[in-house]
Amino acid sequence: MMPSNAAMKAAFFPCLVAALAACDAPSPNMRGALTREVTVGPSTFTVHRLGDRAEAVRTNFEMGRKARGIMARGYQAIELATGCQVVPGSFTGDPALMKARIACDDVS
Repeated sequence: MMPSNAAMKAAFFPCLVAALAACDAPSPNMRGALTREVTVGPSTFTVHRLGDRAEAVRTNFEMGRKARGIMARGYQAIELATGCQVVPGSFTGDPALMKARIACDDVS
């Protein structure tokens, strides 16, 4: 028997809330990472750092002119949040999730 339309709608909202709550969670391979929120221009990022790796998850909505330069702001967010330099050629991703290797003076 198929669930009713009303039951499907009732189940949708809690699932949506749970999915959105995990939006800025680190990737599975970044579990245990240090986390810091940073704002660069109009963009807000949650940056996760684990060893020599970092991820920047954009947590605000941007479109149109405001969205120009998101990747550059993500790059800056990683450097600001970690205090480290992004290793040239290691920065990848899309406007929602950016990843990079970082070079730091410390080892944390």
